[in-house]
Amino acid sequence: MYFITGFLVELRTETKKQGTKGFGKIMGTLSRIGFFNTEAHPILKGGERLTYATFLLELLKVNRKNLNEPMMGEKDIAEQIIVLGFCEERGTAVKTAKTIIYLGFHEPVEIPLSYQTAFEVTCHRMEERLAYSSTEQDMVLLHHEVEVDFPDGRPVENHHATLLEFGRTKNGKTTTAMALTVGIPAAIGALLLLGNKINTRGVLRPVDPDVYVPALDILQAYGLKLLEKI
Repeated sequence: MYFITGFLVELRTETKKQGTKGFGKIMGTLSRIGFFNTEAHPILKGGERLTYATFLLELLKVNRKNLNEPMMGEKDIAEQIIVLGFCEERGTAVKTAKTIIYLGFHEPVEIPLSYQTAFEVTCHRMEERLAYSSTEQDMVLLHHEVEVDFPDGRPVENHHATLLEFGRTKNGKTTTAMALTVGIPAAIGALLLLGNKINTRGVLRPVDPDVYVPALDILQAYGLKLLEKI
């Protein structure tokens, strides 16, 4: 539940309709509103049964005395986001409001009592709303194109690398393509460091052969292979 990065990458909130343009701005706005806060929220600590709609009103600083009025709609949420200064661009505010509606934060559904942070509540909503349906294909597609210029006058080369990976099911348990393609490389990096296979320290880009050569070999052993073309 706590692999929020994976959930955010898989977030298909408006991407089916609009593509991924503006995704970072939407996530930034949700963060400023407080959806990803990891500190215990006072309203969740009291043991009172709250709904997602009530919690949304709290995050958007809307007077809770007016709960008998119609729930906030997309337009109201976008306007409040702008009024509170969480976002300056109306287009991003509208997309963020669409995301909030898509995740069901406007619904009068009770939040489990065990959750005490906005982060936990958000993860739970994402787990419920972003799970693959029986008709959806769990797939990751990664494509890189790199143009290489040589100082000795050789012709320019175009390097293409494509990764196509699907989720895997074993003994009735499915591991998503996202979990495989994110989790395994991270584990490989940790193993290389523990085995002193990487001597350079600090924040590294993966352009050092000492890093990417063994990493790609191990990935291929796990069945994750890039199709490369020059």
